[in-house]
Amino acid sequence: MPNQDQLTTVVTAFEHWRSNRSGRQVTTPIALREQAVALLNHYSSSKITSALKISGGQLKQWRNTLEPAEKAPLFVHLPISPPPLLTQPPFTVELRFAQGNEMSLSGVIDTNIIISLIGAMKS
Repeated sequence: MPNQDQLTTVVTAFEHWRSNRSGRQVTTPIALREQAVALLNHYSSSKITSALKISGGQLKQWRNTLEPAEKAPLFVHLPISPPPLLTQPPFTVELRFAQGNEMSLSGVIDTNIIISLIGAMKS
C-alpha cells in the first residue's frame, strides 16, 4: 500500500471512530494508536498530528507506550569486591520495576553488587 494510502486509511479510521464514540472523553482505541505510531515510519510527526487532529504530546506518549523501550544491555558490569564475610546473615531482595522487570537475589551478597544491579535495572 503506498504511503499516502496509509495516511488516508488511518485518517478515515480516526474520523469514523470520532463520529461513533460516545463522548469526547473516550480513550483512543489501542488499534488506532498503533496505526498512528506506525505512520512515523513514513511521515513526520507534525504531518501525522495535523492529519489525525491529535496533539504532538499524544503521539509521543503513544509511541513511548507502544514501542519497547531501549533494549537493556545484555551484560551488566559489576564491581569486583572481596567475597562477603560468612558471618553476614543471608537475605532475600526482590525488586519489581514499573517496566515489568523483576530481580530476585538471595544469600550472602555484597551490598555494592546490589547497588550496582539496582542502578543497571533503573537505567
